Amino acid sequence: MSTLAILIVDDEAPARRKILNFLKDEPAATILEAENSTQALKIIQDRRPDIVFLDIQMPGLDGFELIEAVGAENMPTVVFVTAYDQYAIQAFEVEAVDYLLKPFDRDRFRRALERARDRVGRLAESSKVLRSLLGEIRKERGFLERIAVRKGSTISFVRVSDIRRISAEEKYVNLHTAEGVWLVREPIGSLEGRLDPARFARVHKSHIVSRDFVREIQPWSHGDSIIILKNDEQVPLSRRYRANLLD
Repeated sequence: MSTLAILIVDDEAPARRKILNFLKDEPAATILEAENSTQALKIIQDRRPDIVFLDIQMPGLDGFELIEAVGAENMPTVVFVTAYDQYAIQAFEVEAVDYLLKPFDRDRFRRALERARDRVGRLAESSKVLRSLLGEIRKERGFLERIAVRKGSTISFVRVSDIRRISAEEKYVNLHTAEGVWLVREPIGSLEGRLDPARFARVHKSHIVSRDFVREIQPWSHGDSIIILKNDEQVPLSRRYRANLLD
């Protein structure tokens, strides 16, 4: 039997100890612990665990934001751990995602572990389920106020109000702020749907701008225009998206 690497992510030490106790008789497993999402990100990057028991409610970056920072395609098999959260539980059940509702007993934990073990290695299937789950959770949370970004093993937040513009880079986007540029693992179309249209406008297939940072619009050619931002940056305005900005 191959050795499983299992990661426990929870900011509460007693909660981690409970799962550790349930795993003590697991014959072939390497057990890893993280008390916050920043630690979890580094472990996932460095150790590539097979299964993660992931608490949702954590200070700073919560469990869903951790998945967004890591990327659903890079996540191990996930078992969510949560106190009572009716909307999240409904989303888990719709997407057939396994979860443990605190407080849970040894039998319930064992069933979750066995199901997770059966899913190990089916990464394409797991990432598809996680992306669908995140879509459901985003609907409940409404428009973004902050975006989790990562550099190496560090996670930080970009306030949406600080974003001047967003540019597409294949399947990713760059968030442009006064402090720098941040790469986010999300297509521009997906991110557009999570931004308040009263604050942001899609102006090109590869560009979104903050309405507050637009200084002027200048004609260009063939019905297209150039947007001049308050910091003098220039962004193309396609005639196809012109109404998004001007309506």
